[in-house]
Amino acid sequence: MSVLDSIPHAIADGPRERRHGIRWWLLAAAVGAVLLAGYLIAAGLIAMVMATADGAQFDLVVVLVAALPGWLALHQTALKITDAPLSVLPLLPTALMMLLIAAASAWVARRSRLRRPDQAWPLITAMGLVHAFVGTAIAVVLDGPVSAVPADAFLSCGLLATIASAAGVANRCGLIYLVWERVEAEVWSGLRLGLLALAALVAAGGVVLLAGICLSAPEMVAALARLGSTAGDAIGGTLLSLLYLPNAVVGGWSFAAGTGLSVGRLEVQPLRVAPGPVPDLPLLAVLPTHDSAAWWAIVLGLPLVVGLVVGTAARRVPGSLARRLLAVGVAAAVAAMGTLLLAYVAGGNLGNSPFGQVTLRPVALAAATLCWVAIPAAAVTWLAGPDLDDEPGADQAEAGEPAGSTAADADSADEPTSADDTTDDPSDAAASGAADDTETGADDTGDPASDNASEAEATGADALDSDDLAPEIPYAREAAESEPPRSKLAEIDPTEFDGDLTGDDRR
Repeated sequence: MSVLDSIPHAIADGPRERRHGIRWWLLAAAVGAVLLAGYLIAAGLIAMVMATADGAQFDLVVVLVAALPGWLALHQTALKITDAPLSVLPLLPTALMMLLIAAASAWVARRSRLRRPDQAWPLITAMGLVHAFVGTAIAVVLDGPVSAVPADAFLSCGLLATIASAAGVANRCGLIYLVWERVEAEVWSGLRLGLLALAALVAAGGVVLLAGICLSAPEMVAALARLGSTAGDAIGGTLLSLLYLPNAVVGGWSFAAGTGLSVGRLEVQPLRVAPGPVPDLPLLAVLPTHDSAAWWAIVLGLPLVVGLVVGTAARRVPGSLARRLLAVGVAAAVAAMGTLLLAYVAGGNLGNSPFGQVTLRPVALAAATLCWVAIPAAAVTWLAGPDLDDEPGADQAEAGEPAGSTAADADSADEPTSADDTTDDPSDAAASGAADDTETGADDTGDPASDNASEAEATGADALDSDDLAPEIPYAREAAESEPPRSKLAEIDPTEFDGDLTGDDRR
């Protein structure tokens, strides 16, 4: 037999080399496709507006040139139109752009078989830097009625692409599992509850917006009529209103939370309205221009519902009351930070017109969100107590069996039976002793092999009596008698993640 025959096949062959250049080609193709898709989205929106506007002439060159600042607007880069600032940009195209970046990043990670967090950072960094440099180049090239600050373009484009790319590969490359592994169980539960709170407050803002649209339908129709007499003007106004719907949803939550919003001199709150002019846009027709009504105060019940939902979900957090309250605090902080970011992005400057600045008061809204989520959720967690269905041993309690019965039965079964329990009558003990003597005498007259066997049995019996059922695994008794180490309660199964490495990916 050759010496090589004893070497394992995997060691003899060595690690299989991969062509790493394929990953970079995939990344370059994905980044180029995302950039082109964003440019085409901006060009399509501008072409639709120009094609439907009354008296406008469609020019392909103008559309392609105007798509460059439109691409910056997709990435929430502040623009200047004839020295008038414009930073109130629609969030719907931005959300679509982030979905495209996340999908492209996930596709590259899947095709390149990226599985570990250290493999995800080059992809995320490349996606963010390419968008940042492209945005800076466009801002430098722009020279005309529309312009942008290169530093703002670098930060906004790069940050948006980085966040979207990280969200796209977070599951596959184990970034979520990396966070879960490094935080406590109650903190992880608080992060999940914070995402639930964000979803609930967005839903509450949508409810407020829907109610405003239903109550202001005649005003919206009148605003469409004032835009122009043709169908193209109505289509343009409707399209612009649809693009700003996410901004309006955030404004609905700001109204429900009590901090309100302002458009120039117009200030709208549930209990007070300061009148002022507004742009003649159908979506802005939902803003009241007169004094507030008393029944508007009922919208303050929506934030209370959000807090109650978070508190009900916090009851399922395992552990003590302090752990559940900590999870509630983390959830409230996450909801406040998310609201702060959304309110800051949804507002901005609206030119040098009388409308001035559109603000949703991000700091005040974040503080109000923190209180609306934390106080009702903590009250529900404190007063209602934990969810008994999720407590350990609840299934055994429902079945009528105590949680410690299994351990007690096992201990009673492992106890050796003493001689006093089996021999109660002295006569029986004497008879058994005589029988043992007779058997011993018979054994003495037998062959030596039987004597050795009986000695071995006696030795084994003595060993069994001296050590009550010695464990087969070394140090098993010490581990059983010592207190088990306190570990973090696992609320997540690591096998759920796509980031589990396979044998092929470790090479």
